[in-house]
Amino acid sequence: MKILYITPLRGGIGHWSRCLIEELDKMAKVTIVTFRKKRKEDDAKPFTRIDDPFILEVIDPDRPYYLIEYNNPKTLEDTVNLTLKIKPDVVHFIMWAGPQILWFLKCYTKRLKELSIPNIATLHEVYPHIATEEEKREFLDSYTYIDHLVVLTEDAKRDLDESGIGIPSTVIPHGNYHAMDKKLVDKDKARKILGEKLGIKIGNDVNVVGFFGFIRKYKGLIYLIRSAPKVLERFPDTIFFAAGSVELDEDPSIYDREIEKLGLEDKFFLYKNYVEGQEFFESVFKASNVMVFPYIGISQSGAMITSISMKCPVIISEIGSFIRELKEKGVIRTSKPGDPDSIASEICWVLEDKERARKLAEYAYEVFSKDYSWERIAKRYMEVYEKAIRGT
Repeated sequence: MKILYITPLRGGIGHWSRCLIEELDKMAKVTIVTFRKKRKEDDAKPFTRIDDPFILEVIDPDRPYYLIEYNNPKTLEDTVNLTLKIKPDVVHFIMWAGPQILWFLKCYTKRLKELSIPNIATLHEVYPHIATEEEKREFLDSYTYIDHLVVLTEDAKRDLDESGIGIPSTVIPHGNYHAMDKKLVDKDKARKILGEKLGIKIGNDVNVVGFFGFIRKYKGLIYLIRSAPKVLERFPDTIFFAAGSVELDEDPSIYDREIEKLGLEDKFFLYKNYVEGQEFFESVFKASNVMVFPYIGISQSGAMITSISMKCPVIISEIGSFIRELKEKGVIRTSKPGDPDSIASEICWVLEDKERARKLAEYAYEVFSKDYSWERIAKRYMEVYEKAIRGT
């Protein structure tokens, strides 16, 4: 089978695609197309070569066609021409919550329909978490010519079914990120590296509570900050940190203000940049007793899955079917969305019995090894490709 695979090759979705492509390469001939410009920030410096070490493990930087630009209609023609040259059996488009590319998705899949080339799309989000009703309609309209949609959760499938767009859809969950752990640091080294980045010293007897990922309002970091005083009442030798870029946050200064208001300047630390370098990346998780994801508007999370793959206990807001499924399997702890008391209670559960928490993390790792392996996920995608080719 010949697959034309279109995806971002940066950030979280780039990591997701890297893992899927690694397995698809064993089963099919895969041609990769990626983006030169995803958004305005790329205008000054277009993306012309993969530089992410994790992605480079699987994808040679000369392999992808760096074609698509969010603001250049000619790139549509270039991609169609490449498609005609390759003659794929199926096209697979990886879509994120990026409104700037909706025009391309709709126009390209319309051309595929005219050319009788089957196509599927994976929607990492059906539409953005903060989308207006008009914006939701724009996203749904851009899917008009897609033959089959894949989503990551049952909630997303329900959103599609209730939208009335009438496109067949399948749920295929997010796979594990076990391959991200290169085992470059142990706990002692991790705490030394994290401490240097935060400008503090982290002893072995200190409890560490972490948050990782791009910081946006819907990620709920403010509620983790508000939970800290309640945790400190029971476990005073505890520090908290959040590591992740705030460039897209609606009000980046709110977190500093809240930390100051609660008198947490020597207890809650913010690293407001993209986490670069494998040792620092591993240290974020391996220095921590628990990673907390206090989301208020997200139902699945690559950062959560990374924590599990680093064998770090996880607390996440109980939002959506995927999180409930993981809770029922006994691999995570959940808190109530937007509730600092609930978050604090769960953090204390982890800190009061670290051996129990360690066993939880080990069990989560094993469950993800088996139930969310990329081999299993790739086989399910192959089934979807075959359905699209058959027109069923």
